[in-house]
Amino acid sequence: MSPINSRLEEICERWIVSLLDLPAGTAAGFVSGTTIANFSGLCAGRNELLRRRGWDVVKKGLYGAPRIRVLVGADAHAAVYKSISMLGLGSDNVEFVPADEQGRMRPDEMPKLDEASLVVAQVGNVNSGAIDPIGAICERAHAVGSWVHVDGAFGLWARVLPSMREICDGIEKADSWSVDAHKTLNVPYDSGMILCRDREALTSAFKASASYFQWSEHRDSMNFRPSMSNRARVIELWAVLKTLGREGVQQLVEQLCQNARLFARLLSEQDFQIHNDVVFNQVLVSCREDALTTATLRNIQASGECWCGGSTWQGQAVIRISVCDWATKPKDIERSVRAFVQARTAAIAESARA
Repeated sequence: MSPINSRLEEICERWIVSLLDLPAGTAAGFVSGTTIANFSGLCAGRNELLRRRGWDVVKKGLYGAPRIRVLVGADAHAAVYKSISMLGLGSDNVEFVPADEQGRMRPDEMPKLDEASLVVAQVGNVNSGAIDPIGAICERAHAVGSWVHVDGAFGLWARVLPSMREICDGIEKADSWSVDAHKTLNVPYDSGMILCRDREALTSAFKASASYFQWSEHRDSMNFRPSMSNRARVIELWAVLKTLGREGVQQLVEQLCQNARLFARLLSEQDFQIHNDVVFNQVLVSCREDALTTATLRNIQASGECWCGGSTWQGQAVIRISVCDWATKPKDIERSVRAFVQARTAAIAESARA
């Protein structure tokens, strides 16, 4: 809420758009996290699709509005459904697009799209880390006037790596993107971003007016986000980007990916099952049986050596590993693998006693 905040938002907007190689002029709103970033992108998309059909949702609301279709991949994150619900579009109205064995949306199985379609793609499946084929999705969507929003909470940072260019090809063709700096860049919580190709579509969704407002000739932050006031959350992001620079960000992200691949390889050598192609920082692992997987996870969490969560993947219980700390080194991965082995051994002994 100050001139320095306004200036740092302008700087960070320019840096982030450059880092992620998004279209010049892309607008950035700095929000609390990915949930609100998704909400903001979908709000801009919803409003723009209705505007193109002659409906001003800001003035008229959704009563009597033309129908908006929402299409998501079968493995979409819970935050996407929360945003859809908050926007009054209704989770029961969602049209699901089948996903492949890695959790990627299948463009060849998308329903026929039209000018009323709001498509939500994903960069970084919350379980597998998989990246949807955004280019192919955008090609189908934009041919008929649909809007494509990308939920890129942690996975959008893959765009900074030259080695990931092929798998990330086409992401820049989307209309809006969400990303979080606390994920991957290790910035504190409260560091989400909404990025939108159409600056006017984003700002028109959140503009407000009152007689006591005092506008400046500089960036007015409230026009780029749902909230009117908040702390100067961009300062931490600016400090990290200023400190690391482009090469530092690339090294950080590459380190996370290398550690995840090492984790998967070492666990596989210890006869754990790896269920995903490790394309980013996520590893899905299990033991031979669900009960043993669950017991092993419980022992890992109780050990204090490392922490990971549980999930279900294609009907099977799995342990979900997210390698996300800048301080993690290969020796920490090796130590964590030993904790996995010890936890499984203890689980087998517990089962035998039972």
